[in-house]
Amino acid sequence: MKKKVIGLLASLLLLGGCFNLNEKTEQEKAQEGTTPVQDYVGQGFSFVDGDKSEELVKRDEEKIKQEAINYMKTTYKTDVKVNNVVPARNAAVVMIECEEPIQFYTSVIMGESINKKGEWSARSNEGEVEQAIVSGLYEKAYETEFRNLDKFTEKSAKENDLLGLRDEAIEKTSSSGYTSNHYFISASSLSFPSVYQAYIENQRIAADELKLLFAKDDPEGNILSIPMEFYSKEDKLPDQEIADNLAERLKQEEGLPKGNYMVTVYKNFIVNRVGLPDGENIDVEEIIK
Repeated sequence: MKKKVIGLLASLLLLGGCFNLNEKTEQEKAQEGTTPVQDYVGQGFSFVDGDKSEELVKRDEEKIKQEAINYMKTTYKTDVKVNNVVPARNAAVVMIECEEPIQFYTSVIMGESINKKGEWSARSNEGEVEQAIVSGLYEKAYETEFRNLDKFTEKSAKENDLLGLRDEAIEKTSSSGYTSNHYFISASSLSFPSVYQAYIENQRIAADELKLLFAKDDPEGNILSIPMEFYSKEDKLPDQEIADNLAERLKQEEGLPKGNYMVTVYKNFIVNRVGLPDGENIDVEEIIK
């Protein structure tokens, strides 16, 4: 799990690209900087070479938004809203959110047609939307347990003087499926084919039926991962003891969703251009609930 998370952080950090050192714009300055997590709301979030398509994306922003919404409705039978449109290399990345009948964040990539100016086509990274849908279905199936997890993480953060991501930051930058201020759900659709197919056939599938399908696809209840993330109130890492104590309390806590948990604590800053910390952390892995 740790290798997967660090790999994700490393790959996203590369998206920032290189910057012109002469006459930097306010956006470029924001992209290069870091922001305390309690103040980060998506400023400077960007993709490599986004400046080259910024004018084009701005011109067709409303059209891009609508095409992304249409793509999600047609391909995944899911209604979404657009939280952010971010210029990218020869494209735009649309950060979207589903609120009903399940909750999740994901993204759609929009590219302008080569032959028809002003026409945009949508696609998504392989498996990303499907994974987001499965994570939202897991939260729906075990809503009571996830509300218990919310209470646990909020209480743990307060008692240990730790912070989490702001709602605005999640909305503007997250494509990680079901995401809260202190955790997200990582669930490959390939591991839950029955769950995913049932949703495509019936978006209003009941929670009880979902529980049966999750149990069918994952009898042991340990395929699905729930990485938990906290941030120090200072720009330094706390002692490893903090992560160890959080992990021990998590092991003892009852009434939480089943899954493979990981507890990670970062310093008090976000790298603006990727909406993530730089990866330096203290952690405890492989906590099976």
